[in-house]
Amino acid sequence: MTPRPGSILPRWQRATTPAAEKANIKTVGLLSEWIKGGRRDRVLAVLADWQPADVLLMFAKLSSKRAKKLFGWLPDELGLRVLSEIDPRLQVALTQRQTRKRFAKLLQRLKPQQALRLLSELPDDLAARLIADRDDAEEFSRRLEKYKDTAENAMRSGVLAVQETWTIDQVISDIRARSDEIEKLDALYVVDADYRLKGYLRMRDLLLLPRDSLISDVVRTDLVSVDPDEDQERVLRLAKQRYLNLIAVKDRDGKLLGCVSQRELAQIIRDEADEDMLLMGGVSPDSTVDDTPLQIVKRRVPWLAAGLLGASVAATVIGSYEEALAQAAILASFIPVVMATAGNAGIQASTVSVQALTSGTMRSGDIWARLAREFAGGAMNGALIGLAVGAMIFLVTLFTPIDRPGVLAVTAFLALVTVTIIATTIGSAIPAVLDKLGLDPAVATGIFITTTNDVFGVLIFFTVASLLYF
Repeated sequence: MTPRPGSILPRWQRATTPAAEKANIKTVGLLSEWIKGGRRDRVLAVLADWQPADVLLMFAKLSSKRAKKLFGWLPDELGLRVLSEIDPRLQVALTQRQTRKRFAKLLQRLKPQQALRLLSELPDDLAARLIADRDDAEEFSRRLEKYKDTAENAMRSGVLAVQETWTIDQVISDIRARSDEIEKLDALYVVDADYRLKGYLRMRDLLLLPRDSLISDVVRTDLVSVDPDEDQERVLRLAKQRYLNLIAVKDRDGKLLGCVSQRELAQIIRDEADEDMLLMGGVSPDSTVDDTPLQIVKRRVPWLAAGLLGASVAATVIGSYEEALAQAAILASFIPVVMATAGNAGIQASTVSVQALTSGTMRSGDIWARLAREFAGGAMNGALIGLAVGAMIFLVTLFTPIDRPGVLAVTAFLALVTVTIIATTIGSAIPAVLDKLGLDPAVATGIFITTTNDVFGVLIFFTVASLLYF
């Protein structure tokens, strides 16, 4: 049953007023009744004029049973977009076997770039299931992984472009004619008849230049653009270095594809920060709060195993000095101090290096100068910590006798200075090395730096103790 000619179809109210909320509740109730009654054509006729964002908001108000039924009615592309935004727990209910087959067939019909763009909006596990039956599943999976971090995936394709043969007056008329379609006027790009990017105009140009000025005569050519396969992190660096709010994206033929605006740059910052935070915590970047127990094991146990390996090496080093510990059991009390100091100093240095590399403020020519500063800073921090530990040793002798407290204090001082220097140097150098190798420098922090410095810290401490205290 379709709506009668001339009938007013319900629409989603975007306002946050009580009247709008009341109207939306009424709309959800009406659509829920239609879904229950199986009035598919009527429901789809209503949603045909809605924005995808409005459909998503309405979905959140439906019961799981009604949402599941409506989801099966949606056109394929809209269904995929809805799926990419709704609650992950509801995704499980909606992605039945037949539903996944339906979307997999859709992806086979789409052009590769269209399929990549749709898949990049979906959770990783769901995207993997949708492409699992493709003949080129392995290759396509690699392309998808690479595509997720590109400028093409981050860009906004809806940009305003004008022909270089137009006049300022024609541009103003075109903007006015399309005012309902333009949410925010971030950029005004100039293209030729083949849509090749020629430059840009500023908004002030439309106000200050004569209205009969030819665009080709006044176009600004100092345009910064990137290729679609450029890594989004490098796009962010470029924007920071050039103090840009907009970066155009064009293909190999110079044709305009879209732009990375301030909104997209902010999203890249959030994405990169989230990924770095997870890596620094020893967690896979794919992890979410909705991971199942098996997913938690899969995404965390490799990092825990790496930490276990490092701890095992540290334990082996400690075990090799069993005789020394038997002669001076008090040395065992300094092991946690040395390991904690080494780990914390390394994490501090590596975190600063990762932040500098991510923001583009540290260049290849700055590495040696930075290492020298970290060396000096590590020596001073180690000296301060060492002096504090030495003072504590003499303080303890007031209550408990300690064999040769002066030598023990010197041993602890030299060990902590050496450990801190090495930890800060390693912590600042490893991220730069990983960056040179094309790997994410954030991998260097957390478990990797902590376990590495634990091993070096214990080894250095017992080496110094063997030379001075015994």
